Amino acid sequence: MSKQRSKESSRLTTLDHLRGFFIVVIIVDHLGRWPSLFALISGQALLWVTAAEGFVIISGLLIGYVRGFKNKSLSMIEVSKKVIGRAGLLYLWSIIATIGYTALLWYVPLIGGKPAVPFAVGDWWQVIAQVLSFQTPFVWVHFLTLYALFLAVSPIAIFLLRHNKAWLVTVLSLGLLVLGWQTHIEALQWQALFFIPSVAGYYLEPIRSRWNGLASTKRKIYSAALVGVTVVTVIASAVAWFHPTLIQSFADISNAMFAKDTISFWRLLVAFIWFVGFLLVFERFRGWIGTKLGWLLIPIGTRSLTAYIVHGIAIIAISYFTVAGENIFINTLLGGIAILLVWGLIRIPLVQKIIPR
Repeated sequence: MSKQRSKESSRLTTLDHLRGFFIVVIIVDHLGRWPSLFALISGQALLWVTAAEGFVIISGLLIGYVRGFKNKSLSMIEVSKKVIGRAGLLYLWSIIATIGYTALLWYVPLIGGKPAVPFAVGDWWQVIAQVLSFQTPFVWVHFLTLYALFLAVSPIAIFLLRHNKAWLVTVLSLGLLVLGWQTHIEALQWQALFFIPSVAGYYLEPIRSRWNGLASTKRKIYSAALVGVTVVTVIASAVAWFHPTLIQSFADISNAMFAKDTISFWRLLVAFIWFVGFLLVFERFRGWIGTKLGWLLIPIGTRSLTAYIVHGIAIIAISYFTVAGENIFINTLLGGIAILLVWGLIRIPLVQKIIPR
């Protein structure tokens, strides 16, 4: 293997580890069995930033890198066909999964509880109308609909990036974010977490070269600073959400700044900081992570959308056989079982053949 290919493989391995980690966190958050030791890595989806933002960021980054940079030799027509075809496939699966999970929650008795379904039982016309119009995708596959939308318009961003208009992609994305704040349209807000990273993905090679060109001491200082800021803000977020009385004024202000119903400027900024911080940590300990957790994170990371689509099956299975309780050890065990069930499902050949990766 050439030196260049080896470097590319190591970088993608780190991204696969990180993407697998995000999916694992999403699984335990959607399972919702608390208290659990998994709260230490997930924050119960209550921190200033969640794994969902990280997953959208890494998806945008890879679109910029793979479809933008790596596919520069292809015509825009070819790239657009690939991307739009992928968008159509994910949109189709968002419909299939929404209908399938809605039916299961309507008609299968789950003693362990279930998420609310915003439709009257049996009102299939309403379900179909809502999901076809991108209005109410099922909560467990919510990202699929957003991802399909972003992919459908990503050829515009790729075209601009090819013509050295990265600044315009960024400005347009920020402008749509502001419009999203005014209109309360979710997709217009979340797209900033996709398209701004797509710019970084397109220029990932020169960014990496410039980073490696820095003196070792500078890299260590910058890495320590970014990871340090990440650690401090993660801790501050946990205290603000779970122990607000310790810092009541700060908690009130910060929790409003990072409200879950919007992608605020501060949530966007911290999402990027945390992503870079986690990326640096995962790169630094890539060898250890690969040895100890690669068996889990690589299959889930490389088949992240498959895992995302089927993880609801694991949640339903656990909720069918177990009741919700307050035992931290049982809940932790159930979280581990959910993760392993997803890991097993995505290794089934038929699942790999039918469901997009």
